[in-house]
Amino acid sequence: MEKAVMQITLDTRPFAQIESDALVTYIFEESDPVQGRVAEIDTAAGGLLKKIAASGEVSGKTLEFTLIHAPAGLKAARLLLVGAGKRPQFNGAVLRKVAGAALRYLKSRSIRNFVFLAREEAANTDTAQALAEGFITANFETDKYKTEKKDTKEIKSVRIAG
Repeated sequence: MEKAVMQITLDTRPFAQIESDALVTYIFEESDPVQGRVAEIDTAAGGLLKKIAASGEVSGKTLEFTLIHAPAGLKAARLLLVGAGKRPQFNGAVLRKVAGAALRYLKSRSIRNFVFLAREEAANTDTAQALAEGFITANFETDKYKTEKKDTKEIKSVRIAG
C-alpha cells in the first residue's frame, strides 16, 4: 500500500481562523520572547503565552518545544512553540531545522495536519522555500521498502500561513 503524499500549501487567512490539529510558530531566545506575531497569538489566547514565558517555561532556546492544548482564541486544537535560538543567528538553515523538528515532533503525536505560522519579518518566498525543504526532509522515511511497517503515523498536510 502506497502512502499518500504530504501536501504543502499556502493559507492566506488570518491564523486564528484556520482550523487544524496544530498551529506552529517559533520564538526567539530573548528577555521577552512574546513579540510580533507571537504577541498576536498571546492576545487571542488571553495572555497565556506571557504567563508561560514569565514562569520560565518558554525561553526560545533552540529546538525547545512547548505544546499547549486547546488554546483559547484559536481554531487550532493545539499550539506548538518551537525555540529558534538567538535572533541574530537566525537564518534559512535554522528555519529548516525548526520546521523539520516541528514536523517530527507533531508526527510522533499522531498529528495529521498543521499550520506553520511564519513570523512577520520572514513572510517571503525564501521563507516558504526553507519551510517546504524542512518539511520534506523531515518527513522522509528510510524504511520504505521494509516488509514490516511498525509506524503508520503520517502528516497529510501542512499549510504555511503568515
